[in-house]
Amino acid sequence: MSPARMFLAVAAMMLPVGVPLFAQAVDGGRLLRDAAEREARSDFEGAERVLRRLLGEAPSSSGALYALERVLRAKGEVRAILPVADTFLAHDPAASGARHLKLRVLVEVDSLEVVEEEAERWLRAEPASETAYREVARIFERTFGPERALEVLRRGRSATRNGSALALEMGDALVATRRVGPALEEWALAVGDDGAQASVVARRVAGLPDDARGAGRALVATLAGAREPGRRRAAVHIALEMKLADEALELARRMVAGLEEEARVAFLADVARRARDSGFSDVATWAYAELGQGAGTPAERRPFDQRLVEMSLAAGDTAMAVVAQRRVVESFTPGSADRRRAAALRIRLESPGFSRARLQEELETFRGEFPGAPELDGLTAQVARILAGRGDREGAAETLEGMEGPLTSLERGYLLLEDGAAAEGRQALLVALAGLEPGEATGVIQLVSLLGRLSPGAASALAEAGALAHRGKGAEGAVRLAEAAASAEEGEAPSLLAEAARMADGAGDPETGARLRRRLLREYPDAPESQEAALALARRVRAAPTGLDEAERLLEELVARWPGSAVAPDARRELERLRRRP
Repeated sequence: MSPARMFLAVAAMMLPVGVPLFAQAVDGGRLLRDAAEREARSDFEGAERVLRRLLGEAPSSSGALYALERVLRAKGEVRAILPVADTFLAHDPAASGARHLKLRVLVEVDSLEVVEEEAERWLRAEPASETAYREVARIFERTFGPERALEVLRRGRSATRNGSALALEMGDALVATRRVGPALEEWALAVGDDGAQASVVARRVAGLPDDARGAGRALVATLAGAREPGRRRAAVHIALEMKLADEALELARRMVAGLEEEARVAFLADVARRARDSGFSDVATWAYAELGQGAGTPAERRPFDQRLVEMSLAAGDTAMAVVAQRRVVESFTPGSADRRRAAALRIRLESPGFSRARLQEELETFRGEFPGAPELDGLTAQVARILAGRGDREGAAETLEGMEGPLTSLERGYLLLEDGAAAEGRQALLVALAGLEPGEATGVIQLVSLLGRLSPGAASALAEAGALAHRGKGAEGAVRLAEAAASAEEGEAPSLLAEAARMADGAGDPETGARLRRRLLREYPDAPESQEAALALARRVRAAPTGLDEAERLLEELVARWPGSAVAPDARRELERLRRRP
């Protein structure tokens, strides 16, 4: 007979006669399910009967014990669980869960003396168990206060002969007694020699009610001076989680100097990831630069340089991003699609600082290396935009010559608008629309639509303002367009004011936008443009503490005056939100 068959035969002989193999375990599971179904139907009497039957057959079934406590609690008879827990513990004296349950119930239903006696029995039963001291301390803190909890925890540390045992809980209890300094010392121990508990400790420090950042600095300083590398690494992690970027960078620089290559790479990668996730671009930039320096080949360095570009731009360090991007370009095979995309990005990053000659040279070099590249339209448009922004419209027009694409058509259209050729500029913008991204197309659609409805004089004013906005001077364009509205033909002023307000918003000048909308509502209350203006103005002023009443008035007037307008449903929803405010 094989060993497996022999084992099954012996196991079957040990079961009661007539009971199939595994039947006992299956029966216990069935009874638990039966009890759960009865409990869900609020049949607590039936659930109690099933659970007591199961505990009679298997007195140490923890699932049945906890379920019975829940059922008895629902019946208002939770005290009845105590003898059941005693029976459970008679079969399994080391069952910490059952002891915790009994203590918890005793706190609710019996005298505090009984609670202390039961806690003492638990601690005598498991004198070297951190779990026992931890759970007793938690119950004592809720029942008797943090000082009694500290007594239990100190006793546990002494009993376990571990100088850092229960440090996390001791720190919590010390904070509860307003002893933050000693609590930080305990939490520094709780971090562990390997730093595994750094995040747990950081969350506790961050949750301190007073001067959490100061406490974080103190903890970081303590860990930074530790002998164990894991604790020093934890100092960096906690500094990042506590938003102490300067401390994190200084510590990381000190740490990395003494690490061997494998540990160095792992440490830097971890710092880079944490810093990126926390939004600390300076720290992440440093870490990726260090990782790149340790790479053996350009291809190995490439992913670090790509991250370095991203983080450098986020930190506002375009110069570092450009240097890294150049290395990325050189790491790819000449003529490859990856090199083409990387080269296009490199030109986009560098071109704002180039002269006209250098800009056109870079463009021609790229065109020669990658003829017909899809990036040519965008690169050409960018070079033209840069030149036009410097006032070199001739250079911009020369750059655009012979190019056909949505972005180059867009730049050509704005050049024409800037030169006063409103009709031709509008036509070029219409050509561009088909290939523009939705976000960019929305504003262009608004502009070309309005240009087609205005008289020549008003269209000329709008063309000039639109070109200014495209060149990053939207606030100036909004002011000029608002001035032109004063002398516009009848019926055109509301459209010009509404567009001027949108330009001001787009330029990051919402105050001017709000002022122009108030003028529109005051001077042209019946104009269709006043509907959208009222809604936009209400949304703007409601953010101010003193603007809620004005926002409510604007919305009420909008709904009453134009109940069937396209913006009325939005206005009603906004009004309901305002009226529900506390």
